[in-house]
Amino acid sequence: MSKLIAVAAVVTIAASFAYAEEKKAESATDESAVAKTEAPADKKSAKLAAAEAKAALEKQIAENPEKVDWSKINWRERLTRMQYHIMREAGTERPHQNKYWDHFKDGQYRCAGCGLPLFESTSKFDSECGWPSFDKTIAKDTVKEQVDHKIGYARTEIRCRRCDAHLGHVFNDGPTATGQRYCMNSASMKFLNTNQLAVEIKTAKKSKPPKSEATGEKPKVETTEKPAPSTTDAKE
Repeated sequence: MSKLIAVAAVVTIAASFAYAEEKKAESATDESAVAKTEAPADKKSAKLAAAEAKAALEKQIAENPEKVDWSKINWRERLTRMQYHIMREAGTERPHQNKYWDHFKDGQYRCAGCGLPLFESTSKFDSECGWPSFDKTIAKDTVKEQVDHKIGYARTEIRCRRCDAHLGHVFNDGPTATGQRYCMNSASMKFLNTNQLAVEIKTAKKSKPPKSEATGEKPKVETTEKPAPSTTDAKE
């Protein structure tokens, strides 16, 4: 009798263990299913958040680039491979094999990274060096200079004042009255022709708020008051 009781006890324990393992497996399957359901949702949400952040950044760049923290920009995503090598790694493109070395249309040259105006087309000249050359910048604070010893001797490197992109070098052997030759990389710049500049100015004027709206002042409402009747016109 005692043997039967012992066997029954063993069977009961085994059944309980099997039931516990079965429930554990079911629970793990349910958790896995939930995880698989949540993962795509989380991935979609992260992708949407990234797209919204990118759109917000582009809007800020378009509206007020001076307030953008350019040190936090993902330049590998924003620039081409060639642009990244030149602008972020201080590389140099080949002479006579770049976009603007023999380009002399009217317009304006800007930083390819942040859009900062760099040179007017009127300051460009043919230096016969194979790179686009200018005799002066569009404004005094457009670029910043620093000493570069990369090829064994000192040169003056030119970088964008706003986004710190490498643009090229400046030399004191220019043929014009300024005596300067800004030797730039085409990949570091983008060109806007006169038509594009005109459209840009027109668009900026349209988007500019009225003076009263910008200053917070209430617009003046003109009132027309009827003049008081003259005493001489009154009947006696």
